[in-house]
Amino acid sequence: MSSVAEAEVAPPLPPAAGGPVRPPRRRPRRRPSDQAGGGPGRARRPLAAKALVALSVGVVGFLVAAQLGTTNRGPEHLAAESESDLTRIFASLNEESAALRDEISQLRLELAALQSSAERDQLARDAAERQLSDLQILAGVVPARGPGVAVRITDPKGAFEFQLLLDLVQELRDAGAEAIAVNGRRVGGTSAFSRQHDAVTVDGQEVQQPYEVLAIGDPATLEVGLRIPGGAVDTLDALDGTKVSVERRSDVRVPALDHPPAFKAAHPLE
Repeated sequence: MSSVAEAEVAPPLPPAAGGPVRPPRRRPRRRPSDQAGGGPGRARRPLAAKALVALSVGVVGFLVAAQLGTTNRGPEHLAAESESDLTRIFASLNEESAALRDEISQLRLELAALQSSAERDQLARDAAERQLSDLQILAGVVPARGPGVAVRITDPKGAFEFQLLLDLVQELRDAGAEAIAVNGRRVGGTSAFSRQHDAVTVDGQEVQQPYEVLAIGDPATLEVGLRIPGGAVDTLDALDGTKVSVERRSDVRVPALDHPPAFKAAHPLE
């Protein structure tokens, strides 16, 4: 140990003859960080990392503040307004509210008018459909059912003529019959009665006895109309061997015309 110390503190040797005198060289001191093996470059790295973390925290804080500012912009904006500006804003809102109420009232009136018009249109359609149904029944183009009477006629001696059948149908119509059929054949407004080959025909088709006439209408009124003195029933009862019966029924069904009428000369008046 002593020899090493003496070597370190020993004075420098004198220079050689004729040479320049050089000052002794000093060794540079090492910093603590250099002695730890980090060096100056490694000392700067923690500072850069801390700066990056601080910048990231600042950016996140700015974004959070911006979001809160957007959320509370309305109240803060109103709080920053003056009293006169707030009065103007409230007055504008009141005007808009009144305009909206007026528009709602107008729309309600229009809706009520449309509903009323739709109801009137529906009532008109219902009335037209009922009228069409009634006209179809009267024309005989659709089957019909309802209360009425059934008239049965037997003629063993052949004294019954088609004119008597036509009179019977006419009296039923006069009594309010809405639909009539003879032996399952519908009688319409243009139906024709005749006699061919000693047989009664309806629209050119023969009908054989016993004759059955079905009529839809008020049963009591129809029967009274047939039994008036001198009417169809009295006339038929006066024939030799002919018998007539009138029966009230709660459900009478008649078919539609086999061939609906086709009008060639008559047209609706527009």
